[in-house]
Amino acid sequence: MSDPIPRRKLAAILAADVVGFSLKMGENEDRTLRNLKACRAITDESIKNHHGRIFTTAGDSVIAEFASPVDAIIAAVEFQKSIMARNNACAEEDQMQLRVGLNLGDVIVEGDNLYGDGVNVAARIESSAEPGGVHVSAKFYEEVRRKLDLNFESLGDHYLKNIADPVATFRVNLELEGVKAAHSHSNKNTPNSIKTKWLIATSKLLDFKKAVFTSTLLVILGLAGFWGFQKSNQPLVNPLSIAVIPFVNLTGDSAQAYVADGLTARVTTDLFRIRDAVVIDQGKTLKFKDKAVDSEQVAKELGVRFLLQGDVQKNADKILINAKLTDSSYNKQLWSESFIGDMSNLFALQDQVTNRISGSLGPRMLIAAASESEKRQSNPHASDLILQARVLLEKGFDVETLNRRVSFYRKALLIEPENIEAMSGLAQALGQLAPRSPDQELRGKRFEESYNLAIKVKDIDPSNRDIYSALIFYYREKGDLISAKQNAEKNLSLNPKSKAPYVTLGNILNQSGEPDKAITVLTQGINLDPMNPTDNTLSALGRAHMILGNINTSIEWLSKANQINSKVSQIWAYLAVAYAMKGESEKSALAVVEVKKLNPNSNLDTLTFFIKPLPASLPSYKEWYQKTYLPAYRKAGLPE
Repeated sequence: MSDPIPRRKLAAILAADVVGFSLKMGENEDRTLRNLKACRAITDESIKNHHGRIFTTAGDSVIAEFASPVDAIIAAVEFQKSIMARNNACAEEDQMQLRVGLNLGDVIVEGDNLYGDGVNVAARIESSAEPGGVHVSAKFYEEVRRKLDLNFESLGDHYLKNIADPVATFRVNLELEGVKAAHSHSNKNTPNSIKTKWLIATSKLLDFKKAVFTSTLLVILGLAGFWGFQKSNQPLVNPLSIAVIPFVNLTGDSAQAYVADGLTARVTTDLFRIRDAVVIDQGKTLKFKDKAVDSEQVAKELGVRFLLQGDVQKNADKILINAKLTDSSYNKQLWSESFIGDMSNLFALQDQVTNRISGSLGPRMLIAAASESEKRQSNPHASDLILQARVLLEKGFDVETLNRRVSFYRKALLIEPENIEAMSGLAQALGQLAPRSPDQELRGKRFEESYNLAIKVKDIDPSNRDIYSALIFYYREKGDLISAKQNAEKNLSLNPKSKAPYVTLGNILNQSGEPDKAITVLTQGINLDPMNPTDNTLSALGRAHMILGNINTSIEWLSKANQINSKVSQIWAYLAVAYAMKGESEKSALAVVEVKKLNPNSNLDTLTFFIKPLPASLPSYKEWYQKTYLPAYRKAGLPE
């Protein structure tokens, strides 16, 4: 007799477990079990009240099924908020945090148990979530996004353990500020806290207990001065919040409305990838379609700071797309750009527009928010300091700017010693500063501190977007090209709309001996925001062309990098070498003078960090460095 065909069904799966449970059990088993039971009472009640069924438990973990994804996410948000409120009222040693993963998928039914990828994906998403967070799969997101008043952040595609294909995931933005962190991960600000602490992401369908509502209200009132009110008569909004108003069809042809609608949808989705941006769901902005918009009033109604508006025009077979970014706090236009292309190549034009907009808007929003925080230095808060440090990424990579970034992050950590954003930012800044340190002892200390901070953050949040940059620098210093390259690729996958990861990967490809690939990657980074390239990007392009033997092109790119930031001694050193290769000794000597002026203690280690081969570099590249680069370096008279 053949085996019966297994019964299948579609189910919403919720997976949750306690962060650092094993460590807590090692510290105090009785206390940990007592607190686990208290937290399980909260989770189990929410799951039951919203028509869920727990079918697997193992120690600190829970896996439940729901017939409705809406019920599942309501239960998850409700019990996470309840546990946050409990933590806020508990002694530190009694606090617990949970991670939650949600997936909608096909499952196999066997008795009371469920099996299959539908369950496995939920469990893997849960393990990648931050403490106190709720992450969902793209399938789950598509099912609930228009049905609840929740805000989501796209985290992009991720390869999950034992899952063959990459899975697109989204984070539910929860208001985490004011919740004391669990003892094992004393994380007052979770990885997304700069954004989420100002976002009241509540479901209209939730019937929270009075205690939860009261504690949340007290948190908001207690933090009213954190970023300050933008205007005395305006409500507090997230400083990096944005809404895309439906693009206007000005073609005169209603049949072309799909172009404007498609752009609105594409741009909205793409903006979710901007780090820390809170993007309003498209469903909430449709009411403003084809209407005259008062930017200040619309922003107030939507509870956002920035508005992106645009229109689509047509002339014969050409199509013109205009876009502009407005800061509603001051009714000031911050950015605008126009794009023109052929109707026959519309999809390519849409790609160009969405990539350019998402690549350009992140820095503009950050700069605007940081400029406000700078005015409040008389009473700085950790998040003000972090904003000011982050905006310096756009200012360049000279030693002075890097030292300022390090200083801002250290000050933030004095205020909040376990702030994840500050720890990861400091790890990144130290990793970039360390190779520029002429003193070998200081250089080593900076690399070690950077690495230790990065590993500490990675243990808490493996998807943190800053730590991989620090790890790249550390492994490159240790001569481990393979690990550096792996971290560079991971960095780019987490930051596809940020320019910096393209530079770090481009640098690694240069040192690997693959300058053609480096140029491709670096050009992709420039295309995100071509009007505002960084000195680091242009310098890397200059080195790539130098390796290829295109000396004139190399000098051109290095000179452009110098025009952006003339305070980077390494760029002057590459120029000195390039001029020496070309035989222009006077220009080479002038560049050497600038190197010594900017950094009198510079040496071969500090000036060749980005070009010196690593043990795993291609043999042809090692040969080029020894027989071409080093002789030109010495010919220029640069210090060793």
